[in-house]
Amino acid sequence: MSEYSYPKLSEAIKSVLLNDLPQVVDIHIKSFPNFFLTFLGKDFLLLLYKGICNEPDGIILGAFLDDQIEGFIAGVTNQCGFYKRLIKRQKWAFAFASLKALLRCPRIAPRLLRALRKPSEAQQASAEACLMSIAVRPEYEGKGIGRQLVEAFNQELINRGISSVCLTTDKNHNDRVNQFYQKLGFCLSRSYVTPEGRAMNEYLIHPGRNKTES
Repeated sequence: MSEYSYPKLSEAIKSVLLNDLPQVVDIHIKSFPNFFLTFLGKDFLLLLYKGICNEPDGIILGAFLDDQIEGFIAGVTNQCGFYKRLIKRQKWAFAFASLKALLRCPRIAPRLLRALRKPSEAQQASAEACLMSIAVRPEYEGKGIGRQLVEAFNQELINRGISSVCLTTDKNHNDRVNQFYQKLGFCLSRSYVTPEGRAMNEYLIHPGRNKTES
């Protein structure tokens, strides 16, 4: 994987390694304090990001300053295959990791079961490749790191011969994030409502095509 240098903001944007993952989990928790995955806990998140890091289809890039990660972006090039393999290998590990959250709030059980059946949802996505998560430390927000992470992620997809990638984000009360993706060239591919009643937007981009046309 190439190293992308951004000296004004970061020493480099480069691949995240296993020993960097505690920082990734910490940034995730600080950036998404009220989200379901955060509620499931650090152990669950660490398993998820380890799965991405160890998977040939996985991509995790970090914006590094010295040894500190200022922000990260994570995704996979084949989400159906990734989830199938991850759940087959780690289903019980994920179940155990989420046990504390389940005991605190038993009503999350149906949603947790759906999370462990993710491949069925992935089949409905607009692209096989998926940008799963992007976050920047709160103290570094507004400095263009998120944009640079997306650009580096898209370049990595181009390097791997991937022609399109999708992502999902909240539709309502989320204007800043929706505008962020739209400004980067993502186009709305569909909107839908989850079984919990959460309205979502799915965006799609063709990295190579957009780069050529820009």
